[in-house]
Amino acid sequence: MREDSAAKIRAEITGLERLLGLEPRSRVLDLACGNGRRTIELARRGHRVLGIDSSEDELSLARRSAREERLNIHFLQADPSQIPYSGEFDAIVALSGAFGRISGARGGLRALESARRGLKPGALLLIDQTNRERLLRSREASRGRQSFDLESGCLGALRLYALTELKDLLARAGLAYLGCWGDFDNSRYALGSPRMIVLSERPAEVRPERRREEGALPRALRIKGRG
Repeated sequence: MREDSAAKIRAEITGLERLLGLEPRSRVLDLACGNGRRTIELARRGHRVLGIDSSEDELSLARRSAREERLNIHFLQADPSQIPYSGEFDAIVALSGAFGRISGARGGLRALESARRGLKPGALLLIDQTNRERLLRSREASRGRQSFDLESGCLGALRLYALTELKDLLARAGLAYLGCWGDFDNSRYALGSPRMIVLSERPAEVRPERRREEGALPRALRIKGRG
């Protein structure tokens, strides 16, 4: 598979910043970051970035590239479905099909639950993958060595989710679905869109009001003559 060009990655990250509304120096986690090319582009723009991946070989390439540019990026070898942080990030992103490389539906659900814990309340999760519907409507799936498996929903080792499947997983993980786009140019998602970019949110935590029992005295009495 041809490696994405630097220009394409820059355009993706520009669109990502717009969709997420990232402020300067936002704390961003790149989930299943691979060789870190997108992680590095986020860091070039001044964001505080952490890349997590299970492959030490890929992370070694990412660390070397970051050192060459003298960028302060942290890369951590860890299971992407077990993020070791709580309430830490302004945004978590899973780009270029990264979420589909997390094995199995249970692994995907665990990853989303872990992402929810890692996000600050009100912070956003962005998942980007190839549009499965467009792939099924074309002959691309059967041209190469790998073919799309209708039972597993996989193209080779890559799981491609339908939007309805992903929305269900998000709800089960306690994340609020916000919308879907067809590419990083902010275009509307449709059957022929090249991408399926899904945005969700960790809901802000609202503490329930404590109801005063009937007949109970108020905690403080107003004293005559005082404010």
